[in-house]
Amino acid sequence: MIEQHAASGTSGDDLIRSISTRLGTLEREIAASHARERRWKRVALATALPLVALASVAATQASGISDVVRARRFEVVDSSNRVVFLAAVGEHGGQVDVWGPAGANVVRMGANAQGGDLAMWNSRGQLVTGMYATEAGGRVETNTTDGSMTAMLATNERGPAFALADAQGRPLFAAAAAEGSVGVSVRSPEGRELVAMGAASGKAGVMRVADSAGVPVVELTSGDDGGTVTCATRAGTRAASLGVMAPDAGGAMVLYAPGGNETVSAQARTDAGAQITLGRSADEPMMVMQTGAGDAPLFSLMSGGLRLVGLGATTNGGLLNLGNASGTPVVVVGAAADADGGALSLRGGQGQQLVRAGIDKVGAGEVAVYDGPGLRKKVLGAVTTAP
Repeated sequence: MIEQHAASGTSGDDLIRSISTRLGTLEREIAASHARERRWKRVALATALPLVALASVAATQASGISDVVRARRFEVVDSSNRVVFLAAVGEHGGQVDVWGPAGANVVRMGANAQGGDLAMWNSRGQLVTGMYATEAGGRVETNTTDGSMTAMLATNERGPAFALADAQGRPLFAAAAAEGSVGVSVRSPEGRELVAMGAASGKAGVMRVADSAGVPVVELTSGDDGGTVTCATRAGTRAASLGVMAPDAGGAMVLYAPGGNETVSAQARTDAGAQITLGRSADEPMMVMQTGAGDAPLFSLMSGGLRLVGLGATTNGGLLNLGNASGTPVVVVGAAADADGGALSLRGGQGQQLVRAGIDKVGAGEVAVYDGPGLRKKVLGAVTTAP
């Protein structure tokens, strides 16, 4: 066989080279075959995975049970490969972040040491809204672009509270409730309280209004007797009040002097009457006008708490009393009760009648003079002549 091969003109070296060449070719073909096999497997796998996913989705849709994806971090990127949504593990638990088109982190939702936490930033990265749990409850805040808080709603250990501030963060309005009571406060930018109102549980309500300097000048209160409005000067002293003096009485008005003394008062009395008083103080009236449902109207001039002049109206007519320094009437002038006409009574320091001038029973003039005790008298009458 060797010779035939030799006679044919093919040397041993050529045979070896030929075999080597064919082995190389075979190796290349085998390598190419392996490569094709690997490509086929990848293609088959890539084709099979969507099929498996489709089958899984179909199975899920058919069964109504979603698959569970577990991971420590989940990112969503936009067309520029920038992260716009991130779900990950934060310091106190789960955390979700959202980025805006300018690349700013605009929303973060997660957990803090007390509970949930939500924060929002504007496109410039400035915190504008926060909502989070605290040890005492919940809290919501809104801020200006420079970080100043403008509104706050929160709950603490005593109850809820709400506050508003201006652009510089200065508090202007606040409302809070605690243990059944509620209060509201309105302040100036300088921090002065201008309006305050509140109500205690089961008790009276109150409202105070202040001037621009923060001095309370008006106060409205309600109590067991009724409502009251009090006005004060800018110095803080009481100037006037309007309200109810007693539960079963009508309205009342009081004016005060600069020193705080009650100088003018007007009130509706419990007997359906009325009274107006002028004086230096409530304890020292000087002029009193009063009337009642069953009483005649009376006007009095007083000094030291004693009536020195009294002018009134009775069922018989008008009546004038003049008193001494002790307040005892010593002159009484008015319509006579026992005759058709007027009467004049002059009295001693103890009030005993000493002289009486009036009209007798027949219509003539009469003057009666009494002794000191007022037991005996002398009468001077007019001489009458029959027609």
